Amino acid sequence: MQKPIATNLETARAMIDLAHKARSQLGVVSQHRFDDATLFLQRALSNNRLGTILEADAYVKWFRDDNYYARPIKGSWRTEGGGALINQAIHQVDLLLHLISPIAAVNGTWQLGARHRIESEDIVNALLSYESGATGVIQAATAFWPGYTERIEIHGTKGTAILSGDRLTTWDVQDKQADAGDPPPLENDVASGSSDPMAIALISFERQFQDFADAIRDNREPPVNGEAGYRALEVVLAIYESCRLHQQVRIRSRRSGDKKI
Repeated sequence: MQKPIATNLETARAMIDLAHKARSQLGVVSQHRFDDATLFLQRALSNNRLGTILEADAYVKWFRDDNYYARPIKGSWRTEGGGALINQAIHQVDLLLHLISPIAAVNGTWQLGARHRIESEDIVNALLSYESGATGVIQAATAFWPGYTERIEIHGTKGTAILSGDRLTTWDVQDKQADAGDPPPLENDVASGSSDPMAIALISFERQFQDFADAIRDNREPPVNGEAGYRALEVVLAIYESCRLHQQVRIRSRRSGDKKI
């Protein structure tokens, strides 16, 4: 199913439980997990190429014009669950969780309808505290003309990696020994939906859909299953809660009860 898995945690949990009861696979679209650059970086991190991770950030400074939000469902709390964070940047939230570690706490601020006539956020910022001890930042927007390629920056004690769009654009490591396999060529020509939703590359969607078909055939869980979709939504909703309360929200303490936000 398309991201997000739901707009509240109760619905997400009910869908996961229903899939388990029916012995069916539940998958959530998060195509960037299947980018060549992400697959390389996952291996590299497993092999400790960057050392202890100190900081992991995501920046999604996109632009959407007024026509994009002309439909009443766009940017609606009721129908979409929010704006730039839950719609555009949830992909990067999933990647941070996938590559680094669970997120323990968030502290967010937002601007509601800063540029667009919508009720939800078109600018949001959050400080992240990972369970691993690393820190980070998420910045998400659809208000910044002309739109800039999204990126993830990971800084460790042994080096730095930067993903821009679907490509690895920076790979600076102290130990050049290629025990994680040679990195993909560093590229600046990246595919991104920063200003046009139709400009997003399709190859990683195709890979994820093929993997999901294989999961059904092999009777296994897909990599981006319902639980992965739940965890990404959990972080998004915690950031929204932090923005509303003007205080840090701890995520671990909320797992005992999936209250609606």
